[in-house]
Amino acid sequence: MDAITDLAERLAQKLRRSVAVDDTDLRLLGSSTHFGDADPLRLTSLANRRIEGPVREATFAAGFPHWRTPRRGRALGVDGHEHDRMAFPLRSRYGPLGVMWVILLGEDELSGEETELCLAAARDMERVLARQRRDETESAREVETLLFTLLSDRERDRATAARDLADLGYFENTTEVTALAVIGARPWPARAADERADVLREALRQAVRSRWDRSAAFAVAEDHAFLLVGGRGRTVRSEYAGLAERVVTEVARSDAGLAQRLRFGVGSAVGLADASRSYDRARTAARIAVREDRTVVLAEERPLEVLLEAAVRPEIDAALIPSLITGTVQSQPEESLRTVACFLDQAGSVARTSEILHLHRTTVYYRLRLFEKETGLSLDDGGDRFLLQLWLAVRDRAGYPPLRSEAP
Repeated sequence: MDAITDLAERLAQKLRRSVAVDDTDLRLLGSSTHFGDADPLRLTSLANRRIEGPVREATFAAGFPHWRTPRRGRALGVDGHEHDRMAFPLRSRYGPLGVMWVILLGEDELSGEETELCLAAARDMERVLARQRRDETESAREVETLLFTLLSDRERDRATAARDLADLGYFENTTEVTALAVIGARPWPARAADERADVLREALRQAVRSRWDRSAAFAVAEDHAFLLVGGRGRTVRSEYAGLAERVVTEVARSDAGLAQRLRFGVGSAVGLADASRSYDRARTAARIAVREDRTVVLAEERPLEVLLEAAVRPEIDAALIPSLITGTVQSQPEESLRTVACFLDQAGSVARTSEILHLHRTTVYYRLRLFEKETGLSLDDGGDRFLLQLWLAVRDRAGYPPLRSEAP
């Protein structure tokens, strides 16, 4: 019997009431025998080791991670939640650790003496969980150090880190790994760096816990974080997008502002010792996500943008740009530039351009011919088309605003 279950059982025998303990994700940490007071939700959570469905949603909606004092939770009458619960939040000075539940029947209440017994048991549980959290943190920091070593320029260091991770039981059932980079869309919120890192670590831990376990690991730095996720060649790319969404959801539980600023880039699948290659591509994809205000960008789905990130500086000196571009092309009406951009994206198809921009084909032809006349460029010339496509792809790096969407 583990320490939490032992403490729950001792309290339950004194109270003659059922006791259960969940972590911050409402996963079961320990429970007592019951005394004829178990409703269907209690039995289901024992079997599934987790509270799910509407009851879970209602608990988080009530601000569960922020509870600091005991409270009575009324029976919801859904998913077998038929009895009231007395909730005793478990916390350390660094944040929530979980919650201890005591089942109440009808309008029954805990006496003053029973409440004191519960508070004493909760303090004992807090000490146990805080100690376990410290042990987990020390182990997690060791893994983080090895992950950062995987990014080393030295091949021998990368190989040693890969071997050490395998010795710790990470990625042993995988044939490849994929990096996910996490960066901020704007300057990070006004929260201390160590507090922000703690929020990200907890969110990443919860996000990978059930689905990936030791097939995933993560590391957090001052201005970014990254995950390394293992697979066997069958991982659907959309799963990584789903993982990013789970991280955002977990972060939002503690810091909604930080969650809104997170952007993710997904690298390519590589061998563990070559994780730095996937990481570099993931960081590049994350920068694209920031620039385009998207939550997730997969590097393999955006080869042109990734190549531009690798080949073109993040900021371009406008003085070095040919006057044909800055003076002539950029002086054209935005509707003309927007039409040319769409025309080039659609491989020169007037029909597709007309459909996407909701314009008559005659209007599209007119705008294209007028653009050619005003700039001296030919949209039938491969070199001119490449020049325009390159400029339209990198113009934001010279300080030009993005082209607005065409109104239908």
